[in-house]
Order: sequence, then structure tokens, then C-alpha cells
Amino acid sequence: MSCIKDSYMEYSIMTTNRCNLRCSYCINSAKRGKAPSLKASAPKIIKHITEDSQKNHYDPVIITFYGGEPLLETEFLREIMDGTRKINPGFHLFTNGTLLSENNLPLLNKMNMISISMDADSEIYDSTRGKGTHKKVMDNYLKIRKKLKASTLAFVTLTLKSSLYRSIAGLTDHFDNVFWFLENSGTEIGIEGFLKQYDSDLDRVLSRWMANLRKGKVLNLVPFQGLYDVIMEKHVYSGLPCGIGENYQALAIDGSIYTCEDSYHNKIGDMDTGADMEKAHQHGKFVICGSCAVKRICAGRCVVPHLNFSPAKVEFYCKCSKMLIEKFMSALPEIKKIVSTGKISENQLMNRITRFTDVIP
Repeated sequence: MSCIKDSYMEYSIMTTNRCNLRCSYCINSAKRGKAPSLKASAPKIIKHITEDSQKNHYDPVIITFYGGEPLLETEFLREIMDGTRKINPGFHLFTNGTLLSENNLPLLNKMNMISISMDADSEIYDSTRGKGTHKKVMDNYLKIRKKLKASTLAFVTLTLKSSLYRSIAGLTDHFDNVFWFLENSGTEIGIEGFLKQYDSDLDRVLSRWMANLRKGKVLNLVPFQGLYDVIMEKHVYSGLPCGIGENYQALAIDGSIYTCEDSYHNKIGDMDTGADMEKAHQHGKFVICGSCAVKRICAGRCVVPHLNFSPAKVEFYCKCSKMLIEKFMSALPEIKKIVSTGKISENQLMNRITRFTDVIP
């Protein structure tokens, strides 16, 4: 497989500011309690995506429904999907899973990927999202799982109280893909304990992944597959691995266009005048990265901590990234050998879903 530089564009739409949960770690949760219900303009979004993608010859085009909780606005989703049909985009949905149901199947089965928040084990999950939420989401999902046509992604957000191993244990039995992400939070309480646990958990998770590879089976754990993608230079990222800088536009409710829907730090246009992707290249050259040996791989991970958190917390994320990368690098020679023997093919190991996640936890 040769090295490629994708010309895709992902348009991430903040469908609504409404959400039926108040997750303790959510960076937008505090804004939602007293905020009026706001909705984006579907006609403006359809016009912008259609004209922008055709003008720039983006291929493929991915439209991601983000929130708030997108399934609170199903008619809006249908309007966008119907209105952009002629450019044949792929559709991704990010949902908390509480509204998954048989009634939504016709809509859900128009998606290419459905990402469901499955944070931690049930105890920690309920402590951040509300008592009984974990069971409700899993019950909803399992009832429709066999009828879903979309590829599913379990999106696991780790807090400083979480264990990676416990959080993802069993998820590969129910989801097509699993991705974990370290919560973006300024808190520094519990850092050392988390680092110790994360070190141990990464060993256990990587060991299990490798054991399956030796048997000719690929568990779709996105961070490992994403690292193979980047390290082996199968894909060239010109910005951050999440897409900021080249392949991503965040469409805000008010019609503004940003490089990231989690920080809204870099406005690159609006839906009336279009997006200036030259401004998107200003994704961040982070001081802490300097001449770091893994800078090419993680590129600083995520812009949010660099903009908002203390140097100590940014250093924490760096330690986690280095830990993950170093452990994966130690396993890479064996991974290459397994591929070279044909026990698994490189196409099996590669996972295009990785390019529509943050890649680096």
C-alpha cells in the first residue's frame, strides 16, 4: 500500500446545543443548563457543503452530526441528508446512545458510522452521566445492533479516575471499533495515579491485541491502528491527526466555521462567504513539542489543552502519548513480521475509521 494524501473533507455540524445529559467532564455541559434551544440553518449548511466540496473537489465528503445530542433533532438530520444527496457524502453520527431505538432505524441505517459514548465501566459511567445510564445505552444498542448497517464505534472518554483496561473490556465483543480518549480537563488531581494505572493498562491492552494478531485476528482498536497508519507513513497528515489544519471544518450553530468544534478558537469563515482553509493551517505549533522525538506522530495531540490548561497538565498528556507510542513501537517489529508472513494482510490492519477520530488519545 503506497503512501496517500487524502483529499477528503469532514464537515462537522453542531446540530443543536441541546442535550438530554449533563456529563460532568463535558466541556460544553455548563453552557447548556440555562441556554435557549438553538438550531443551525439547514439550507445554509446544505448550500455551503455542496458548493465548498464541489469547488475544491473534495473526495470523499463526510458529514458528521455532532451536538448536543443530534438525535434530538432527527428532522434536521434528515433535511441535511436529503439536501446533500447529489454530492454522495458519507454520514457519521456522534450520539450518547440514550435515544437509539427501533423507531430511529431508518435514519440510523443511512449512516456510515455511528459513534456511541461508552465511557468507562458502568460505575464510573453512571457517576459522570447519571445513574442507570450505562445500562440504558447498552440495552438500547444491543436491541438494534444486528439490524444496524453502519459501522459502530465505542468512544471511550477516560477521566483521571478511569482504568483503560476496565473501560474497554468486552466492548470489542459488541462494537466494530473501539477508541479511547483522555478527557480534556484542567484538573490535576490524580495525575500520578492515573499515569501508573495507564502504564499497566496499556501493557494489558496491547498484549491482548498482539495475541489476536498472532492468531490472524485484528481487534479494531483505533489508537493502535492509527499509530500503524502514521508511523508506517501510509497516510500523510498535514495538520493534526484529528483533521484540524487540512481535512476538517466545524460548522457552528450561528453559521460560523471553525477548525475545531471543541474549542472554536480559530474562525476560518462563515457559511455565507465560505471557508478559508489557509487559516485552518494555523492549527498550532506548540512550544512544548520543540524537538520531541514523537512530534511527527502525535503533532501535539489536541489543541484544547495547549490553549486552556496549565503546563503541568499539557505535560501529562505528552507523557500519555509518549507512553502509548513507545509501547507500540516496541511491538512494531513483530507486527511487521506478522503482516509479511501473510497471517494478516495490511488491508486488514488498516482501518479508515481511524482518520475520522482524534487518532491520538
